[in-house]
Amino acid sequence: MIEFRSLADDEPSLSYSPLLRGILKTFTYVEENGSIGLTPSKAFKRNFVHWAAREFDWPGHTEADLFAVNKVLNEQDFMPLVDI
Repeated sequence: MIEFRSLADDEPSLSYSPLLRGILKTFTYVEENGSIGLTPSKAFKRNFVHWAAREFDWPGHTEADLFAVNKVLNEQDFMPLVDI
């Protein structure tokens, strides 16, 4: 079985984790803007998806790259949101 190792909150290697950065930025978004709006089908609303594409700095999913092939972004167009 894989044994997990505990990390301190100030562990320097955590700054390289796109997932952790995305989650922390999402918490900040909720703190500043209130809840994240959902569509009738329970997907994130586009204003949040556009914000996430701009703010997450996710490797291989830059805002410019995403909008190069889409006029608008839905949740399924920005795959890192699936992880969050």
